[in-house]
Amino acid sequence: MKLTLPIIPLFLNVALHAAEPSTERIGIETDYAKINAQAEKESKIALRPAAEISLRGGMPNLFGKLERGEPVTIAYYGGSITAGPGWRTITMDWFKKQFSKSNITELNACVGGSGSLVGVFRADHDLVAKKPDAVFIEFSLNDVGDVRDRPAEVAGAVEGIVRKLWKSKPETDICFAYTLHSSAVDLLNQGKFSASVSLHETIAELYKIPAIHLGVEASKMAAEDKLVFTAAKSPGDKDAQGRIIFSNDGTHPSETGHALNGAAAIRGLEKLRANTGAAPHAIPAALSAVPWEKAKTIAAEGHANFKGDWEQLTAANGPSCRRFGKNFYAWFPHLFRSGVPGSSVTVRFRGTHIGIKGMEGPDSGIVSIKMDDKPAFKQTLFTVYANAWVYVGAPLPAVAMGDHTVTWTLLDETPPKEKMLSVKKTDQDFRDHPEKYQNNTFSVGQIIVLGDLLDENGNP
Repeated sequence: MKLTLPIIPLFLNVALHAAEPSTERIGIETDYAKINAQAEKESKIALRPAAEISLRGGMPNLFGKLERGEPVTIAYYGGSITAGPGWRTITMDWFKKQFSKSNITELNACVGGSGSLVGVFRADHDLVAKKPDAVFIEFSLNDVGDVRDRPAEVAGAVEGIVRKLWKSKPETDICFAYTLHSSAVDLLNQGKFSASVSLHETIAELYKIPAIHLGVEASKMAAEDKLVFTAAKSPGDKDAQGRIIFSNDGTHPSETGHALNGAAAIRGLEKLRANTGAAPHAIPAALSAVPWEKAKTIAAEGHANFKGDWEQLTAANGPSCRRFGKNFYAWFPHLFRSGVPGSSVTVRFRGTHIGIKGMEGPDSGIVSIKMDDKPAFKQTLFTVYANAWVYVGAPLPAVAMGDHTVTWTLLDETPPKEKMLSVKKTDQDFRDHPEKYQNNTFSVGQIIVLGDLLDENGNP
């Protein structure tokens, strides 16, 4: 169907850097090792003392229910390291074996490549609405770049997820889980957390949330030359010297790396298990002056002004939507797509943050983004992982609280797709299947906003 439709306060005295839009893309991984190392080097966050486990308020409601044999739902909320088999599945097996009398339901609400700035906007639908009894939040690794560039926003987003959960169900227990990347190994052995973990710890300390760092033991083994953090794949996850290979890319664990993460998580849970009292969690005054718990996602249909030539995809378009993956319909009841340069979507809002959610992949192009009367900037929708379709949705950098108008316009420009894919050595797919990449499109399914959308008369 073709349609033609009509000053944030600083956090911890660290200045916001909002000159460039976020490049975060859910489901897309870039060269984490290189990017994280640079981000850690440039971050201004004060580093906190490292520890494998910080008990703080514990998880008394969860373990109290488990000890009594009551049913519980345990949620995992994070990126790719938690999304796939690894410490998540290891700890879930532990819960079920230790508390066999309880009916334990697992909620895997993770999406690879996502950080807190994405998680806070999808939390209502993917997490809060499920009313979990406990939530393990793992976003510190994917937050590394944004902690350098947008520290106040990341802090607000982490805090917003916590406040959303506790305002909905105060008895929900939360535990932060921290995973390790190569550039933070030496810091741990110096007794320091990375910048991103240190920022998360500020929230954990204020809200008395326990935390488990899954990489402390691995970093110690690296210092003892029993483990090499990054090396090519090898049988048995051992290098030529017999050392354990923790990761093949500097971030994502090998099978043995996952096992080490899982063992660390269980050590933490064994300590947290001692506290089985029960009480609602008190919600302290927020650190952020911006109410991030009000971050929300709204359907683009009826709330955005589309101009140009757009195609609307719905569940009725099953075969043509199958390429987007099994979660497409759960995410987007309606998805608008255009391949016609000049097609645009405009949103008016009152608040501090705005963004769009859609699906991007092999035929994604380049858009121009114009906020109010500021100069427009370009954003390439195609990425080094765009040989597959992925769900995207990070907010643009903060703007001053007030009424704003933002327009995304598809440009008549083609990203250097083959060159970009060569970064991850997937450029052969470009040559084998050129038809996948020949178009340049833009898709919009939902609007994310910290504030309120406005109608054409400026009313919420």
